Amino acid sequence: MSKRTKQWIGCILVIALLLGTRGIYLNAMEGEAAREAVNPAASGASTSGSGAVKSVQSSSSPSASPDVQASQPAAGSEVRAASNGTAEPVEIPELTAALVGTKMAENDRLELYVDETTGNVRLVDKQTRREWHGAPPMDKRTPPNNIKFVQAPVHLKYTTGTELSQTYSLQDAENTTTVEAIEGGARVTITFANHGITLSVEYRLTEQGLAVRVPFESIQEQGPSRLVSLELLPFFHAGSPWQQGAVFVPDGSGALMRIKEQRAQNFNVYSEFIYGSDPVFLKHSHTQLLPNWRQSMFPKEQIALPVYGIYADGSGFLGVVSQGDTDAKINATPAGIRNIQLYRASAEFIYRNDDIIFIGNNPSEIPLYQGRMIGGDRMLEIILLQGEDAHYVGMAKAYREYLIARQGLEPVVQADIPLQLRIFAGVLRYEVIGKTFISMTTFDQVKSIIDAYKSRGIRDLEITIEGWSKGGVYGTQPQHFPVESKLGGLKGLKELASYASSQGVRLYLKANYVRPFEEEGDFRRNRDAVYGIKKEPQQSYDYWLDTRWNDPDKLFYLLKPERVFDNHISKEISRYEELGIAGVHLDYMGDTLYSDQDPKNLTTREETKQVWVQALDELRAAIGRTAVDYGNAYVLGHVDRIDDIPVDSSNFTYLDEAVPFYQIVLHGYVPYTAEPSNLTDDPRVDLLRKLEYGALPSYELTYEPTSNLQRTMKTDLFSSEYVNWLEPSIEEYNRIMDLYRKIYDQPIVNHEILSRWVKRTTYANGISVMVNYHNKPQTVDGYTIEAYGYLVLEGGR
Repeated sequence: MSKRTKQWIGCILVIALLLGTRGIYLNAMEGEAAREAVNPAASGASTSGSGAVKSVQSSSSPSASPDVQASQPAAGSEVRAASNGTAEPVEIPELTAALVGTKMAENDRLELYVDETTGNVRLVDKQTRREWHGAPPMDKRTPPNNIKFVQAPVHLKYTTGTELSQTYSLQDAENTTTVEAIEGGARVTITFANHGITLSVEYRLTEQGLAVRVPFESIQEQGPSRLVSLELLPFFHAGSPWQQGAVFVPDGSGALMRIKEQRAQNFNVYSEFIYGSDPVFLKHSHTQLLPNWRQSMFPKEQIALPVYGIYADGSGFLGVVSQGDTDAKINATPAGIRNIQLYRASAEFIYRNDDIIFIGNNPSEIPLYQGRMIGGDRMLEIILLQGEDAHYVGMAKAYREYLIARQGLEPVVQADIPLQLRIFAGVLRYEVIGKTFISMTTFDQVKSIIDAYKSRGIRDLEITIEGWSKGGVYGTQPQHFPVESKLGGLKGLKELASYASSQGVRLYLKANYVRPFEEEGDFRRNRDAVYGIKKEPQQSYDYWLDTRWNDPDKLFYLLKPERVFDNHISKEISRYEELGIAGVHLDYMGDTLYSDQDPKNLTTREETKQVWVQALDELRAAIGRTAVDYGNAYVLGHVDRIDDIPVDSSNFTYLDEAVPFYQIVLHGYVPYTAEPSNLTDDPRVDLLRKLEYGALPSYELTYEPTSNLQRTMKTDLFSSEYVNWLEPSIEEYNRIMDLYRKIYDQPIVNHEILSRWVKRTTYANGISVMVNYHNKPQTVDGYTIEAYGYLVLEGGR
């Protein structure tokens, strides 16, 4: 046999092995996905679509009190549903005893126990006797240090200068933990003796679970170390590999890390800032920093909702960061990290940020931490879930109720379902000498676009105009008046607003009070821009898509929050009222949150958040409606529409599935749109995602040809001429409106991952939508859905 023949045979064997492995992998994925069909039964009950009954026999912990049964499975094996529907045994190791503790409080539903040695908690449902452990039992073979790591209720990061270190409350023998009773719960005071840091954690029972609070005044720094961050109850209700369930993280629309017996080796963990990182601290959002250059991180979704959770075998919880959400991270870790076989999730509260600075053009990095702690109490509220609610759908429903009760979320009343059009008006083109205004859509041309849609039977339109003020989209912002004369000026805009109103069209104007371009208009960077940790105005660039390095021709700044409202919005509200428009779309306020490190006027992200909410409320009260992009949680209850809502996760390798958690929370309360259909990569998948997530279609259009935008800063609009998109947009709108008119005001009550390719969304009125993302027809639950098709079921038909 020749050498070449042997090589060919070897290649064939490798290919066959890879194909076989891929087939096994896909089957496993489909089996895992099938278990995500909602309505998971409580432990010991059948799960829809699993093909088998999973049961875990509970036994009392050796140190458990006589009246409380610890939810600790006995050593041995359990039955797990395999991907082919058969039962396969899963070995359960011998486990450590559960921390029992002393009863510190109870209410009509729950009992709170606190372990006086560790300061950790155990919660017991008085009716079902189900338990939630702050430190769940684990494999007895776990090293003692790791057991202490799990049982510690507080993990702490600190610095003594330039380096970051980590410790936990049970690591050093010198640390002390004291427990005392308070009204409704207990206060645990922990002293990290070797670091001179003391803090208190307060546990209080609520009707839904547990509130965990760290009073800011309880934190004392009396040694060489400075507090950087802390995690509270980092292993609360952590999942074991032999259980069935998932860790939920709010990445983009939401994502699941499924609990599995075996997982591909991965040393990465999920750790992302709530509401995205603070752009003032460059280290947090860049992979490389040089004195005059910076490279951004790869594109990813950000966290819009301050929540996380875990569910397994019919019990779970939703964690809500209710105080300190503007300076916190959500962490999630798969089993195996640090040789700890637990799936966990937690909130990490930030007290000091760090960054890198350069002195002059010296390329040497100098790390620097904030000197002053970020003030304010931190609070985590844990909502306990069990039975059918122990699932990501149950978590989303619980958070919706939380927003209704705490944030005043209520349905936005609208009698119709409008087609959303974003009209780009104009932009400056910088020439070798001087600059030229490029008019893409005048106010009279907007009227023509309205007429074109009306003539084709589209009665309901909602139009948002961008780039309408002097100089267009990168002109004189944050100053928005006067109106650009080449578009029709103030008179033309008033006439357009009047015409739109007469045609039943809601007209919004998009305004940028947050991120001005260079020193245009009356903006001056030294006076108006936020400062970084180096105590000088922080630059904010756009980036080249291919290399991710900053584009020096696209230099922006971030406006000081107090100036946003006091110097600009408050002075322009009356101008909007005079125009007679329907609403204002506030750019950046729904997806960007930052601090100001100016030593003369330090501003936290929490204070910036309050300015954004005030701006939304006052504009809404004066004009009628407000809209934002993406939709960070603090805007909910303050806006009438959210554009570009996240409809996917970041697809990190350690996350298994994107889910419409955000949409389950919001649908039926605030209308939301996905990315404009004329700017998507795959219209087929884009349509299915809208149908699965209940998102309204939108288009970003211009009257003039898109080619006119060459050599301008508007580079993301590659196909926009309205005559090319008139018929496709009408076709898409008409195709789904019969369905949307029935569901637009209906909450989502269920979402099911029926297979790797087929998903089903069910609404409160019983209508459900099944979508198939495969390029071949799929048959699930007796229904056949065509390739890249969907099926609408009413009353189960």
